Amino acid sequence: RTPVRRALGRLAADGLLVRRPGRGTHVAVRPPGHRPPASVEVVTATVLTEDWCWPLQRAAAQLMDDQPGRQIKLQFNVAELPLLHHHLARAVAHGQAPDVSIIDSVRVAEFARRGYLWPLDQIDPSAAAMLTADLLPPLRAANTYHGELFALPVEADHSLLWYRLDWLEAEGLAPPRTWDEWLDCLLRFRSPVVHRRHGLGPYPLAFCAGAAAGETATYQLLPLLWSAGADVITGQEIVLHSEAAIAAVGFAADLVQTHRVAAPDVLTAHGNAPALALAAGTVAFALGGSYESSLIRAAAGWSEREFRDRIGMLPMPAGPHGQPASIMGGVSYGILRQSRQPALAFDLLTRTLRPENWGSFGAERGVNPPTISANAELDPAANPLAHDAMTLLPYGRERWPLADYPRVSAQIVQMFETALAGLITPVAAVERAAAVISGITGLPEQGARWSTRHPAQYPLVRIS
Repeated sequence: RTPVRRALGRLAADGLLVRRPGRGTHVAVRPPGHRPPASVEVVTATVLTEDWCWPLQRAAAQLMDDQPGRQIKLQFNVAELPLLHHHLARAVAHGQAPDVSIIDSVRVAEFARRGYLWPLDQIDPSAAAMLTADLLPPLRAANTYHGELFALPVEADHSLLWYRLDWLEAEGLAPPRTWDEWLDCLLRFRSPVVHRRHGLGPYPLAFCAGAAAGETATYQLLPLLWSAGADVITGQEIVLHSEAAIAAVGFAADLVQTHRVAAPDVLTAHGNAPALALAAGTVAFALGGSYESSLIRAAAGWSEREFRDRIGMLPMPAGPHGQPASIMGGVSYGILRQSRQPALAFDLLTRTLRPENWGSFGAERGVNPPTISANAELDPAANPLAHDAMTLLPYGRERWPLADYPRVSAQIVQMFETALAGLITPVAAVERAAAVISGITGLPEQGARWSTRHPAQYPLVRIS
């Protein structure tokens, strides 16, 4: 057994095998034309799936071509996103952190505060300054903590409203730009004649609004707050407690309780359920993200051309006193403090963003590159989905780079969940969430409180 383990270890070190914790060892998917390097310098990386190995493999081959005689080997581990935080924390605790790891951008501030990550300007100040200046502003902000860039975004994805473009055109409806227009469309698709014409399920809209979906629920619903003109944190204050936030939570609750255009099971839906419902043709609208385009195409059995003919994308429609809104997010690469090769790791990461290394990877995923310059040069013929998604760039905003962001996110979801379930009024849900988020962050609430009640004094009792 020992010789076999050694052989497998060598193959993994050469990038020919990928070790997946708890799921075994698999042959690595190799990019076309890749030349396996004979290695001297080892760089370890944690990625989400095998295809995430490709840009790093291309970057390593490119570096060795540029610097003859230098030999690099890459060793990959795969950790699925829901398990990634635990996987990295455990590796750091055991002194076995990789050189490089994918990190959800909303966890960058937390990892930076814990001291897990290198500030990139401490590795290569010149390269870090150039990258920082070129990053899309929301991604730059999301990956910055206390004024330092701690992670390099790999992609720009957008929260959005998917809709059946072909069905709206058949009904003579324009894509909705406001809440009122959106509701009119939803009620039209709920009417018996239109419902039967397109073979819809019982509800024309799908989204996630409960803890079962985790961060996906925040990703889908936070833009609804923004589209009403509300926010959660501005500067150093909690500003959630507002008429605009109450309107947003009330509108979401009415979609389920009053207008019945979304199912009550939005409270238990998991993250990819809305996209799959859209692919199955049971809904006309679904909240989701641009990264889901490949999932929708695969589930529906559509070609890229068929997908673009059938499906449209919009930012969250504007509320009465707001503007259309979208979250710009994605995952990033961080360089761990325990890395033995931080300079080499940073060189490889910057090379992954070059068009020749990133282009086909981004095209397959349907996401945008993370830099201003790369988006300006997007070829609509080579990357049509990312080119389409460029229409969302002006509306993109970042979630707050907070070390306690996961706890804040959970309160945003609970605010919507309890109101949609009829356990508490939208007014009380917003007031309660604002008070709890203030306690989590230590930031004061803006202005005078509308009520002096402690959050625990809001009993979660179903409203009749």
